[in-house]
Amino acid sequence: MRHKIIWPVIRKILYLLCTAILKGLSYLFFWIGLKTPDLKNVHRILLIKTERIGDLVLSTPAIRAIKQNFPRASVSIIINSYTKAIVENDPHLDEIIVYDVKGAHKSLIEKIRFIKDLRKKKFDIAVDLNTRPFFFLPVWLLCLSAAKITLGLDNFGRGLFYNIKVKPRRKPRPLTEEVLHILSPLGISTPDRQLRLFLREEDKVYIQKYLNEKGVRKNDLVVGIHPGGYYETLRWVEDGYAKVTQHLIKERKAKVFFVGNRKERDLVDRITALTNGGPINLAGKITLGQLMAIISRCNLFIGNSSGPLNIALGFGISTISFLGPSIPERWRPSGEKNIVFRKDLPCSPCESGYCRRRDFACMKKIKPEEVIEAVNRQLEKR
Repeated sequence: MRHKIIWPVIRKILYLLCTAILKGLSYLFFWIGLKTPDLKNVHRILLIKTERIGDLVLSTPAIRAIKQNFPRASVSIIINSYTKAIVENDPHLDEIIVYDVKGAHKSLIEKIRFIKDLRKKKFDIAVDLNTRPFFFLPVWLLCLSAAKITLGLDNFGRGLFYNIKVKPRRKPRPLTEEVLHILSPLGISTPDRQLRLFLREEDKVYIQKYLNEKGVRKNDLVVGIHPGGYYETLRWVEDGYAKVTQHLIKERKAKVFFVGNRKERDLVDRITALTNGGPINLAGKITLGQLMAIISRCNLFIGNSSGPLNIALGFGISTISFLGPSIPERWRPSGEKNIVFRKDLPCSPCESGYCRRRDFACMKKIKPEEVIEAVNRQLEKR
């Protein structure tokens, strides 16, 4: 238990120390790499987004804006292996480059080979779209890519490594806006904040066949639920999900599908065991592309602040979500189609993976009756 308290403190101290060093070096060597971008002769653009699934989904407006502003340029993106399906069929990208740090590029030799292949592509501009602090993998990839111009956020001293340093905004904004802000030195500005995802045909076919096997008809009410989350503090209570599921099945005659990764399978099993049968547990049983396809078929999606929720937003699905300790200005889904539950406690938002109160009050204070009422409101719009 102690490591959950002590490690975040140690990590923060290390971050601050590294920030101070890098900031000092930035002031000492401020002239190194300073360049003015030549936006008239841009043929190849490299983007790097090596964060989580939800972060990549929320970055799709920025990817679209880049292609729209440089329609003749070839746009490539470096992503993690587990997020590939999110952008694999995106028409605004010409090339997907997977950096598999735990697999294909684990060894030093493979890392060197990856960098050599990257340099051969002769990028004109390389953009770090990552927003999380102290995320150094994309920094090194940009530096070693041999791109003529590199740019990204100057948070935690990372600007030392870029030709163009983008100053972070002081107050938190929606993540989509934060990512678009990185593009401002390129003269890119767009009012279009709409998330858009694109499915592969084989994933649509697979899910349609699966739904047919489960007896799901075209006009059936389909509800997706994701009770997991990267941290325990992000998860609404299990019995709450069970009561909402029972209401959906008994009162609304809904077909309910639980989704999540393999690590969340036991969590879903515990919840479905409280529902007297009915929901289908797909956690860890389908690929990310197939997950996207089944979420796209939902009439309503219920879940915590995580990747599957953002996928639902990417397909314009009505949602009910639980924000917990997350910063609302950055992570709250906007729009009339989205209902968000959040209890404004003195300790929140904390953005911590460990509840210092030890009672998870920001989640436990959200009552199932409130959520069931929200479910009924959402379904009345159907």
